[in-house]
Amino acid sequence: MVCGFNFHETYGEIGRTYVHVHHLFEISQIKKEYVVNPINDLRPVCPNCHTMLHKKKPAYTIEEFKDMIIDTKNK
Repeated sequence: MVCGFNFHETYGEIGRTYVHVHHLFEISQIKKEYVVNPINDLRPVCPNCHTMLHKKKPAYTIEEFKDMIIDTKNK
């Protein structure tokens, strides 16, 4: 959802089903009775992007982070 990295393309069969998922709503902020809906609440991201999304609290949104990447690449 951020950089487009594809584990399968890079690592072959061993990477086919590998991905990190980013919670759109931080787990620490969700009440215990909340049931996570994978389609509405999670987004696939590579491990590097996932780490960078969490470099601030609350985490960057995917849109904010994508804009940061684009700005950096255009400099």
